[in-house]
Amino acid sequence: MTTPFKRKLGEGYPFHYRKGPSEKGGPLVCTHHYTFRTRKNKRYAVQVEQYRHHVYVLKYYPLSHKSSPNKFRVLTNDGDAFRILTTCFQIFLDIYRRDPLASAGFIGEALAGEDEANTKRFRVYMQSVLTFVDPAHFGHHPALEASAYFLENKANPEPNLKQQVERMFHELYILPQGLGGLATDSL
Repeated sequence: MTTPFKRKLGEGYPFHYRKGPSEKGGPLVCTHHYTFRTRKNKRYAVQVEQYRHHVYVLKYYPLSHKSSPNKFRVLTNDGDAFRILTTCFQIFLDIYRRDPLASAGFIGEALAGEDEANTKRFRVYMQSVLTFVDPAHFGHHPALEASAYFLENKANPEPNLKQQVERMFHELYILPQGLGGLATDSL
């Protein structure tokens, strides 16, 4: 299998995988659970929500903030962001190996007091995706107004996948209706 990355990934952390139970009746198929430990012995969880049409949404947080309603907004400032993001890319590669039709989405949560559009976190994630994910394998669809991003797997035969994902993002994540959609042109 070819890799969807145009550059070699840096060193990430070893991770552990556990598949969650299957869901019935909605767009969510199941949630995949990954955990890893950083060099500073901090534990992280990565929730990968699997939706219909081979769409996966990655979310990660420090396990020490598991009960916090702001767990996805926390910055730890421990100087380990690159390896943590690299580990998230490696987790997506694990998903891609399990499901070669996998497409991915993410939202760069706003920091406290930050506007929801084009967040700092989103800009970092977007730059990382543009640097590493090969546009020959994935269409890149950013939505700056909502700090959302969709990587459309070009091997996925689902018709109108981007439009279906756009509707799903609006319904599940309550994105602004005036968004105008994910970018119509691939980067």
